[in-house]
Amino acid sequence: MKSKKGRKLDAIIPLAAGSTDLGQREPSKVEKKGYRFSLRWKFFLYIGLIITPVMGIIFVWIGLQEEKRATDQIINQARILAKQMVITRQWVSDCGGVMVDMESKGAKDTPYFFDDKVKIGDKYYHRFCPAMVTKKLSQYASQQALYRLHLTSLDLLNPENRPDPFEEESLKRFREGGLNEIFKIEANEKGKFFQYMIPLFLEKTCVKCHQNPNYTVGMVRGGLSIFFPTNNLESFLKKHYLQLGVAGSGLISLTIFILFVLLNKLVIKPVRELEVMAAEIGKGKLEARANITTGDELETLGQAFNSMAENLSHGRDRLQEEINQATRELLQANKELQTLDKLKSDFLSNMSHDLRTPLTVIQGGVDYLKRTTREKGKQNYLEIIDKNLTHLTYLVTNLFDFSKIEAGKVDWHFSRENISGLLQDIIDMTQPLANEKKISVLYEYPGEIYIKMDLERIEQVLVNLIDNAVKFCNPGTEICLKVEETGDSVVVSVQDQGIGIPSDRHEDIFGKFYTLPGGGKGKKGSTGLGLAICKGIIEGHGGHIWVESDVGKGSTFYFSLPIGNCQPFNR
Repeated sequence: MKSKKGRKLDAIIPLAAGSTDLGQREPSKVEKKGYRFSLRWKFFLYIGLIITPVMGIIFVWIGLQEEKRATDQIINQARILAKQMVITRQWVSDCGGVMVDMESKGAKDTPYFFDDKVKIGDKYYHRFCPAMVTKKLSQYASQQALYRLHLTSLDLLNPENRPDPFEEESLKRFREGGLNEIFKIEANEKGKFFQYMIPLFLEKTCVKCHQNPNYTVGMVRGGLSIFFPTNNLESFLKKHYLQLGVAGSGLISLTIFILFVLLNKLVIKPVRELEVMAAEIGKGKLEARANITTGDELETLGQAFNSMAENLSHGRDRLQEEINQATRELLQANKELQTLDKLKSDFLSNMSHDLRTPLTVIQGGVDYLKRTTREKGKQNYLEIIDKNLTHLTYLVTNLFDFSKIEAGKVDWHFSRENISGLLQDIIDMTQPLANEKKISVLYEYPGEIYIKMDLERIEQVLVNLIDNAVKFCNPGTEICLKVEETGDSVVVSVQDQGIGIPSDRHEDIFGKFYTLPGGGKGKKGSTGLGLAICKGIIEGHGGHIWVESDVGKGSTFYFSLPIGNCQPFNR
């Protein structure tokens, strides 16, 4: 039984006193699937995600700063040592060299490029230039694994001073000007080392000693490289990073634990108690109360929940009585509407039958006038009358058919018929209408398929579906028709390339008086009953009708009919 808004008014079962159905809800999808995470673990996860990267960034920054400080310390040591060596060389140069006992341990295995030795007593002394002093200091420092010195130049006098690639590039950059130091950290087969290099400028004593016309005071004669092993630095940094990692992990864990304990006590436990109370209320146990004594907003919220539960408990009894009263009234109204609906269906059925008789007489009179009247003006009026009379007859026929289907008064005439041949006959009948819009109708005859059916009614369904397909198709498109056996039934499909139907309207279109907005413009006689009649006929055969469609992609209407003995469907 349907109301004026088209919704079914079924009998309402009154709620029993004390029923727990009030306030119940469907479990959420998260609860059904078991994906639910508690607030406690969400807080733990979020705290970890926030604290860990923040503290990690801080400790990484501290480590990088410590590494930079250690590197700066090595650079400062190299600068001090380089300055000290330059001062030492300056002193030796200002002294004109240093006279050294040739038999002494410090002068042993020293190559001499100038024969300027002197004899004092029974010992010979040879003059050490700044370069020789520098090499001796390098030998002594290397023996103690402190550092190594290397004098180098692009204008070689001693092959031992040949520059490596880094020193050669540095000397060129020193001569170009603008740099007073260059350093790098590099690795070789002995491990990593720090190389620091400064330019050496010619002094007056250097020009006097070397006696080269191309040398001038202040020019870059060569460079001094200082090599520091970095093994101790690497060991220190590794130990430092390990200490930072252990301290950082401990501090992060302690911070997360403290925050988690505080949040659990101050927030999570009160919220959990509210959750339990809400669940109890949802089950209908309105006597549930929350006991929160945090002295803050959560306690106020708990009191509000308790007040709400008390009001719901009082309101439930009043609402139950109102529902019982409304149920009794609706049951009475439902009975009255069922009676009125039956009277309506009977009235439409009888009225439609009574209307068809005079319309048939009028149609005969119009046909007679069209054959006997020769005046052009009268002929035009008769054409207008004939079109509107056809339209009216179509409306009355649809109304009559639907009224009989709805009232369950259809006279079914079942017989064994070839449905594939019927479909071919209807295509031939509707082909002129398709030709007007230049629409191709495609159908591959599958052979004879016999089923029990009401030939006239199934013909009405096929004509309606094909007529709709032509109406909603754009000119120059195609309509594809198929019929095939699937198990114990036959499925017929009508596919068009029309405007399509929204997915939320697939069920609505089979209701009475429903038409698609803007569909079939210029087509007269759309009552919104065609598909409703088709549905009634198909279901009367024990079959099913449905549609598959998307907006702008066309539609495909299907209906299935049982192959075996078909009995009329009684409503």
